Amino acid sequence: MSEKLDDLIHLSELDERGILNILARFDRQIEEALQIGLTADLPTDVSALRNVVISGLGGSAIGGDFLRAYLGRSLRLPMLVNRSYSIPGFVDESTLVILSSYSGNTEETISAFEEARAAGARLLCITSGGQIERMAETAGCPCIKIPTGYPPRTALAYSAIPVLQALIRFGLVADCSEEVRNSITWVRHKIQLLAPECPLVENQAKALARSLYRKIPVIYGSQDRLDVVATRWRCQVSENAKQLAYSASLPEMNHNEIVGWKHPTPGLRQILPVFLRDREDHRRVQIRAEITREMLADRSGAVLEFWTDGETWLERLWTLVLLGDYASVYLAFLNQEDPSQIDAIEGLKNRLKESA
Repeated sequence: MSEKLDDLIHLSELDERGILNILARFDRQIEEALQIGLTADLPTDVSALRNVVISGLGGSAIGGDFLRAYLGRSLRLPMLVNRSYSIPGFVDESTLVILSSYSGNTEETISAFEEARAAGARLLCITSGGQIERMAETAGCPCIKIPTGYPPRTALAYSAIPVLQALIRFGLVADCSEEVRNSITWVRHKIQLLAPECPLVENQAKALARSLYRKIPVIYGSQDRLDVVATRWRCQVSENAKQLAYSASLPEMNHNEIVGWKHPTPGLRQILPVFLRDREDHRRVQIRAEITREMLADRSGAVLEFWTDGETWLERLWTLVLLGDYASVYLAFLNQEDPSQIDAIEGLKNRLKESA
């Protein structure tokens, strides 16, 4: 089965919407997203802000998670990623609420928009169109337009980088535009190593997909750092490969979940722990990861571990994001699935419309 990952004709037959082609131009997506953020029509008066809320779901929310991980403690204001119909109770006129919906028609984000507007929050929308764009126009709030035609989960740079540029232009974070621009060369290099033209024996993403085949991965990352990438991997494996995956963070899992790695004993052999690591993770988290990896290996029979690679924190984040994205698509092919199809989500949306 795994040798089919080197059969480019077979891969193209399964990849009806060209997800691999979208991944292959992720470097250009970063370039375009950077330009969109630099040229977007944004207000200049954002004084008296005390916090930021990014509200979205699925592929539209992961951009906010990515920024939370990337910016870390350099954020000058608290920032929360909200995945709900409702907004937090603290939202008021001192809150910047960023409504992120790639399609513009996400019902939870539309609801959050209405609540945030009623609370008097400062609003900023990012979308490719739809109802969110129309609501922004009616409300007279700024709206960053991003290109249409992508599955939302493949538009990470479009959902993250323009928002980053907005935060920079608002004076809420230091200007890291040059670091973003410089990371593009690194991304191009990584794409070459993970692309379908690179054979299985040399391709880390294909090898990862083969390891995940017929397993249930549980992906662990450091809290507020690589837990975001673990979430990304979980979502990509689920959506692209149509395969269950779970994620959690260290040190939190050491205080509860680790005890659960005991029963049912036969089933644990179907679960594959995956640890995501970075050289700048907290020293004690590094030690915890080593000990936890040894403990879980005894129960599951195998453990995978992947380290970030690159000079800057942004390059290191891109490394694992790309690895997970490519591996999830290759895993879809092993499962004989088209990575673009999301029939379960569409079916759920149709039933929700019927119940409205």
